[in-house]
Amino acid sequence: MNSFNDPLLFIKGPPVFHLPPNERAVIPYELLDESTSIYEIQKSYSTKTLAIIDKLKFLAKPFQRKVYQPLIFHLKGGVTVPGEVERVEDSQVTLLVGKEELMTVSLEEIEKIMWRGSILK
Repeated sequence: MNSFNDPLLFIKGPPVFHLPPNERAVIPYELLDESTSIYEIQKSYSTKTLAIIDKLKFLAKPFQRKVYQPLIFHLKGGVTVPGEVERVEDSQVTLLVGKEELMTVSLEEIEKIMWRGSILK
């Protein structure tokens, strides 16, 4: 055993050995280009739209739906819609407007999301 394999902490379990940095396997460049993800981006969005999608997915969770109220969604054309996020799908978001009215909006239509008079970041 060398100094890299000397145990620092004894834990009941199978032994695990780490190779020193100079002996680690080098990954060929060709393998780095391949994607192993089962999820594929089907449509390319602008960085602004991607940021809004992240906010919408965050706001669709049950706890956040209760905490972040009232939300005001500013849409293209100067339309403002008060409500909360019901669910986020591939290219659309469903908003709960009022008590039971659902409104489906395209993700590209949402320009900004306001909460208590400030833009959500």
